Amino acid sequence: MSYNLDLEKIAKELDFDLEDVEMLLEVFLDTAQDSLAELKKAIEENNLESMFASSHAIKGSASNIKLDKVSELARYIENNARSNNNIDYIQEYKKLKELIEAIRV
Repeated sequence: MSYNLDLEKIAKELDFDLEDVEMLLEVFLDTAQDSLAELKKAIEENNLESMFASSHAIKGSASNIKLDKVSELARYIENNARSNNNIDYIQEYKKLKELIEAIRV
């Protein structure tokens, strides 16, 4: 899977320099790894509150830097955890992890 990013478009939308967008993406990728680990643990423990919190963190960070695919998938997990829906959380986690890992700066 690849995640094609138009860094120049993102920079323009955010009114940032290209270097700033690259830095923000690097920070996102670092913090997303922690949130992904928390999400995986929450799923293994069937802790919906923690699933909500960790997916919410990913969603917000991704949304702030225009990573729409990541944000949408994290929102899907977040909304289902909040509503106590029975979905395949581990499958959705795997998709989210793969999507984030496909991002290259």
